[in-house]
Amino acid sequence: MQKENTCFFSFCLTWLIAGASIPIAVVGQEPMPTRQMPWIVSKVKGSPDPPLPYKATRVFPNIQLDLPTDVSWVASAKKWVATQRGGKLVTFDDDPENAETEPFLDLSDALGERVFNAYRVLFHPDLENQPWCFVTFLSKQKDPQGVSLGRLRVTDPKGPAVDPKSLKVLATWSSEGHQGGTMQFGPDGLLYFGVGDGQRPYPPDAKNTGQDLSDLQASIMRIDVDVTDPRSDQLYRIPPDNPFVGQANVREEIWAFGFRNPWKIAFDPVSGDLLAADVGWEMREMIHRVKKGRNHGWSIMEGSQSVKPEQKPTIPITPPLFEHTHLDSRSISGGHYWQSDRNPELKGAYIYGDWMTGKVWALKHEGDKVLWQKELVDTPLQVISFMLSPMGDVMILGYDGSIWRLDPNTQLDTQKEFPSKLSDTGIFSDVVNEVPSAGVVQYQISANHWADGTHSRQWIAVPQREQLRIFKKDNWQTGDTGGRFQFPENTVVAKTVSYLTDVDDPKSERRIETQLLHRYLDDWRAYNYVWNDEQTDAVLQEDIALEKKLVMKDSSAPGGSRSQTWRHSSRSECLLCHTWGMGSVHAFWPEQLSIQVDGESQLERLKRLGLFAEPIPTKTPPPSPHDVTESLESRARSYLGLNCATCHRNLGGGTANFNFDLTKTLEENNYIGEPPAQGSFGLNGASVVAAGDPLRSVLVYRMLKSGRGHMPQFGSNVIDLDGVQLLRDWIESIPPPADASLNQSKPVQPRISELVHSDSKVDQTPLIEGLMSSTAGAVALSLACSEEAIDAGLKKLIVGRGNAHQQPEIRDLFEHYLLEDQRVKRLGPTIDADALLAMEGSVDRGRHLFEIAKDVNCRACHRIGEVGQNVGPDLSGIAVKQKPKEILASILNPSEKIDEKFRAQKILTVDGKAISGIIVREDADELTIVDTTGKELKLAVDDIELMQPSTKSAMPDQLLSGMTAQQAADLLAFLSAQTKPEPLIQPQERN
Repeated sequence: MQKENTCFFSFCLTWLIAGASIPIAVVGQEPMPTRQMPWIVSKVKGSPDPPLPYKATRVFPNIQLDLPTDVSWVASAKKWVATQRGGKLVTFDDDPENAETEPFLDLSDALGERVFNAYRVLFHPDLENQPWCFVTFLSKQKDPQGVSLGRLRVTDPKGPAVDPKSLKVLATWSSEGHQGGTMQFGPDGLLYFGVGDGQRPYPPDAKNTGQDLSDLQASIMRIDVDVTDPRSDQLYRIPPDNPFVGQANVREEIWAFGFRNPWKIAFDPVSGDLLAADVGWEMREMIHRVKKGRNHGWSIMEGSQSVKPEQKPTIPITPPLFEHTHLDSRSISGGHYWQSDRNPELKGAYIYGDWMTGKVWALKHEGDKVLWQKELVDTPLQVISFMLSPMGDVMILGYDGSIWRLDPNTQLDTQKEFPSKLSDTGIFSDVVNEVPSAGVVQYQISANHWADGTHSRQWIAVPQREQLRIFKKDNWQTGDTGGRFQFPENTVVAKTVSYLTDVDDPKSERRIETQLLHRYLDDWRAYNYVWNDEQTDAVLQEDIALEKKLVMKDSSAPGGSRSQTWRHSSRSECLLCHTWGMGSVHAFWPEQLSIQVDGESQLERLKRLGLFAEPIPTKTPPPSPHDVTESLESRARSYLGLNCATCHRNLGGGTANFNFDLTKTLEENNYIGEPPAQGSFGLNGASVVAAGDPLRSVLVYRMLKSGRGHMPQFGSNVIDLDGVQLLRDWIESIPPPADASLNQSKPVQPRISELVHSDSKVDQTPLIEGLMSSTAGAVALSLACSEEAIDAGLKKLIVGRGNAHQQPEIRDLFEHYLLEDQRVKRLGPTIDADALLAMEGSVDRGRHLFEIAKDVNCRACHRIGEVGQNVGPDLSGIAVKQKPKEILASILNPSEKIDEKFRAQKILTVDGKAISGIIVREDADELTIVDTTGKELKLAVDDIELMQPSTKSAMPDQLLSGMTAQQAADLLAFLSAQTKPEPLIQPQERN
């Protein structure tokens, strides 16, 4: 089996399941101290969320299967047959109280050689006329033909019994990686079976078999196994209506393709729809609705996540019916449609679960539209498969060999028992003075990320006398990172965030919130406790984002004070950064802890307290970005690693083709000279980092700007000017390429110097306006305003002109220099869709925004009537197709579904120009693209060095974040009034 999970080969199917083994800490030779003081007063247990609607109840208590992979019902015998490790199949009665297993078939005996595992057994639905039993199994490990689909003759349908000597192999495929092995008979009487891509996790689909139709890999097959002449050598035939019949160099058995590892398929008994659960790679787990000839994307896409943007599909990709992120699912296990009247809410729902998290969900759909989806239960099981009972109930099959049914959860609501106040958590014996309870340890770290000018204190609370171990290797499926700590369940990592009400008085500290990470079952949960005004306690925040205005004295600010907005993130927002792919706990790492505290090694102190079960290696700590004794490069890379690597890394979810992982080399980071994935913002020859040229570096621009497009995207409302200056200085120090003709800094810097050193009596407006005529010049001006030495009057003039600029990409560089109450109140990163929909918008004002306004440039890509461009879809009739709620959803989440003909392309020309836009015309010699400003560009094919499809919609993320609520409501009202049918042929044809 090749689901991606972790276990030992002697007890399970380690190398048959993508070859990943759980890191086992090896206790060192050095005797380690035991815990000096246990933490026994913890109240951080369970969850503050209401209980889930169902519970799992053990059934068939006398049945203990041996690492099963599936269980099938045999109607003629009224018995179950289970596939297990070692290819040993067993049978048992449908008697939940008394049933016991009996041997059914040993595949090793039948094959005459060792069978390592059986994946699925399936009896023909018409045993009277077609006496066949089908089974998929692994007989050769890491072999191109190691997995087989076999057929045996059924000798007794009521036994059931088969003739072991009758085994014949119908098809074989690779066992080198993901193997599949699922089977079902469809309502058409044909056999459907699924095969994985046969590849290891890294690199993803190395042989690109996902889009290759010349083999069975990464596909679901459809074959006719009804044999009219048992003596014939033909074991199956290919239905003539299969989608690829008659095509050259294809396997005609293929019904649909582009799967990574389809782990169980199921047919809807009412509609006949076929659903496949497809095990994802780094970020997604998918449920696909499979139809004839569909391409489900792997390995160009992982659901909605781009994997190989340089590849183009020969058949358009069909997005998943539903997908999970790796916040709640890591290795999907498909199930069945619920058909019984027990639990009426579930009737007609597709039931499925997850191997890694143990969660089980239900989904109802109509065609390709999901009507309803909810979590049913969170179990401690490794959910390997599901069983469909003869009554239509769907039961859970655990990899530990147990069987469970779903019952309504009558458990009392225990959420009230979760501590609602910080003082009730048991973390502090004196919460006012933050004195930790016995067994709770305060610690410090080498380098902190930017947190809007706040500072923090940290504690770790490991329950009872438990100790920490070190993971010896990465296990990317679970988020285990080699060299990082393995935390026991109910460990709590706490951090109190504070600010100074007087920036010049260290004694003016005031606490904002205490953040908790709680190891609950097999995952981490995040909570915020918000401090009250009296600073006597902190209250548990619900799973919603809140904002609080912080006011502080600051002699450098106009009027001697300033304010800033602090965002109390929701629990789900916290997990956007505390990703399992980065180990969830960001700061409690050996490297970060490897510092001297009060003249003593902190690691030695923690060891002495008995926190470690094994020796912890001493590693070089990451340098603080503010430590001027360190090199510019090490400080800058540390800054990027601390603030950006949570997303921009493997498993992080950042879609750009680079990473900021400090464990990688600078070359492996791949951001120097990399074309930007989300637009150039008007920077000529833009790169993520342009060596020697900060004014051509999108990294500097996006960190310096306000509003939509600012980076980091989450977790910060205040621009870190010191951090921007650090990165600017480092980029300037990087040796530029030999051809530095695109350098923007060289011609701009003398003009900046002239401006800064000019006589204050001279009118400086023309020079300022000249610099603001380009994005690079505006970046240089904004950077100049961040310098302490700049004249206050000149800064005021520059900031005033910048904030009055008509172009938003220029204006956004200067807004943050205004006092907060002088800035326009924008929607920001979290938008309440229901509140917007409830607002009354003006169609006329919305028309003005679409047709005339310069900072809302929808018309650059979309046409309504005679206004706009046909780069993206014509919106003249959008209200005919979509309701206001759907229109708003497509604006808020533009990349959720992308029409391939409107997918943007990243282009690098032979002379080094980076261009991004949508292709509107193309032939063998020339293509025409329209960029995000609406400008049309023609490029000779021979002048293109590199072209890659964008991983994101050409429609930018957070399009509304820079608008006021009323502007957004007006625009939505205008779009919702567009009922004119779009033209049958758009003015610009796409070839």
